[in-house]
Amino acid sequence: MRFAIEDVAIEFSRVDWIEDVPGIRAREMHVEGHRWAIVEYAPGAKRQEWCFDGHAGFVISGAIEHEFEDGGSPLTVGDGDAFALSTGRAHRGTNLAEQATRVFVIDDPADSSR
Repeated sequence: MRFAIEDVAIEFSRVDWIEDVPGIRAREMHVEGHRWAIVEYAPGAKRQEWCFDGHAGFVISGAIEHEFEDGGSPLTVGDGDAFALSTGRAHRGTNLAEQATRVFVIDDPADSSR
């Protein structure tokens, strides 16, 4: 991921929550081709579809496990942990915490020809 953007403040507190899929919602802004988002997974929420976008992120609260379509070892991160997921490697997340899990992510979009 390469950041070649102007100085910017993202005021998530002024952005409405949008439901992504049942049990997963986000506050997001798009800055020069990248989505910046606070994503919240409800207790027990699991993304069903595979995602090919890359992500650099940080767990604000809770715990999330990312599984990979290629069968690689899952990546589990919790409170205060940072993570990076490779662009083009299919993954999906599951909330492992008993409460909502919130993560901050900046996306690196996969090739749109998929």
